Amino acid sequence: MMSAFKHLFEPITIGGLEIRNRITLTGHGTGMGRDFKPDGRMLAYYETRAKGGTGLIMLGSQQVHPSSPGLTGLLCNYDDTIIPGLRNVAAAIHRHGGRVFGYLSHMGLASSSRPHPLWSASNAYEQRYGEVAHAMTVEEIDTIVAAFAAAALRCLEAGMDGIQVHCGHGLLLQQFLSPLTNFRTDEYGGSFLNRLRFPSEVLRAVRAAIGDNVPLGIRCSGDELVKGGLTVEDMRLIVPHLVAAGRLDYVDVSAGTDGDLVSNMMHEPPMGRPFAPFATIARQIKETIDVPVIHATRVHTAEMAEEILARGDADMAGMCRALIADPYLPNKAKSGNLSHIIPCVACEQACFGRLHRGRHISCVGNPMTGREVTYADRPEPIRKLKVIVVGGGPAGLEAALRSAQRGHEVTLIERDATLGGRLRKASLPPGRHEWQRLLEHKIQALHDANITLRLDETADTDTLLALKPDVVILSTGSTFRAPTLPGMKSADFVSVDNAVSNPDALGHKVLILDYLDRQPAMAAATLLAREGRAVTIATASLHVGIKLEMQNLTEFYRRAHAGNVSMRPLASPVSFADGKVTFRNPLTGYQWEEGPFDSIVVVGPGRPNDSLSAPLTQAGITVKIIGDAYAPRDVEAATLEGFEVAYSL
Repeated sequence: MMSAFKHLFEPITIGGLEIRNRITLTGHGTGMGRDFKPDGRMLAYYETRAKGGTGLIMLGSQQVHPSSPGLTGLLCNYDDTIIPGLRNVAAAIHRHGGRVFGYLSHMGLASSSRPHPLWSASNAYEQRYGEVAHAMTVEEIDTIVAAFAAAALRCLEAGMDGIQVHCGHGLLLQQFLSPLTNFRTDEYGGSFLNRLRFPSEVLRAVRAAIGDNVPLGIRCSGDELVKGGLTVEDMRLIVPHLVAAGRLDYVDVSAGTDGDLVSNMMHEPPMGRPFAPFATIARQIKETIDVPVIHATRVHTAEMAEEILARGDADMAGMCRALIADPYLPNKAKSGNLSHIIPCVACEQACFGRLHRGRHISCVGNPMTGREVTYADRPEPIRKLKVIVVGGGPAGLEAALRSAQRGHEVTLIERDATLGGRLRKASLPPGRHEWQRLLEHKIQALHDANITLRLDETADTDTLLALKPDVVILSTGSTFRAPTLPGMKSADFVSVDNAVSNPDALGHKVLILDYLDRQPAMAAATLLAREGRAVTIATASLHVGIKLEMQNLTEFYRRAHAGNVSMRPLASPVSFADGKVTFRNPLTGYQWEEGPFDSIVVVGPGRPNDSLSAPLTQAGITVKIIGDAYAPRDVEAATLEGFEVAYSL
């Protein structure tokens, strides 16, 4: 298998430091840590990725000054109190042969610090957080230059192997580089060289502090992906100047800016966006410098990483979400166990989604991520149990697989002829087919674990009792529930599952009633619009998709507007009459009528299918109810509960 990865597992030397392979875990927020410093959970997270074979780990972004606050679990390298935590993480990574670089940044206006003002190049405004920044004085610029140098020294004292300075993604240093955010008229603004001045001063100060024998590099955006912003042609001029200023040993090339919603979505691409979309940008930057280039953005498989290296787009492959999904991806790829790699499908529900809710990251496909301390070293079960799992949707698949991996005897009973449940239907709309990759992986893992599969069979109480189980896990999902409103019998209601499974059965004018405000309604809308339907989505919330992660929301809105999907926020259905719907604005009470609609698709929580629980419990069987059978929610909740119930046995 090594021959299949001729480049990926070849060692590389950066600034005199040898790294065992070309795989980099790029810097990202984890939502872990305590008081903005590394804790045991963060240590275990990074140690697991080093143990799994990653060559170089960029530790999560460290803010270098109090004017850049520690949002969403970012580390704060303001003083020496961070050194013990950094030292523990560095030692853990080194124990497994990995290398680790400190990743230094200042958010500038790409943040929120109310009531304290944000600092930036100018009094610019950022779309994501919506705050206007304070234009930094020369004295404040000098303060931040010194803060970067001091933070770098703390990283070295903690045993880090090198330093990376964040000059991209719309953060402070890029805010000085970019004409989108730098309107200054002094020596730090205006001309090309003046806009380079502050980042160059930072890099010179860091290099002077750490010396010539420590690897130093930057992360930069090779293109801001915003009209009027920095282009790849601009960055082909800028990057060589930065390399010279800091005598850099490498450049990590990405793209985009967090300050623009579309650009942010494109450089943190959700499911349905192209793979490795900016590899050619990395190559164009690489042509202008003589130091190694790292590139990341949706490098989702080892095969894709190898392809990027083989083409010469980069010298190292940055893999973030792929290593969140499976920390052992490098070792599995190196040994040829490609089918055992848990795939990242870019759903963004448990990584970005959890992070934006103020929680630590995890993964829908691998709930162990972020929970290494709790579960990775859990003792073997005291005795082997006979476990029956009823239902082969996401919750049931995870429960069956993890129970078998822990040594139990597992039988999975599924009423359909195929496994996957609602996740299979979720893969049908445009841009959502990657759910199939995760399903295929889980199903193959079930076969590898020698789980007994009984498909196309409906489980009842007698059948289950005859199997003499120790535990029955009910992952039996939920049943479609139409709204109980006046006139409902006159309307042609269809569940969202049936709508995406058989769009031909729907009429031309379709109304989608969205009671969830997440992916199902918007995914169904894009499918039906593509099929030529006139689609309207109505929700009682302030806007359609209000509970979605920002990247998914932006991409779904892009697709919806391209398909002329009409959106009706603040529209709560009151009654139905011959295809017409009376809506009520929940804020004002105003009512109006729309329609007639040929079909009405309902996206709601459904009714839990838990009827087997009571008779089994009365018969003395231990019953665990998980997923939608317990409370209808989403795939993240389903897989997590399948995982947790297996580890409780």
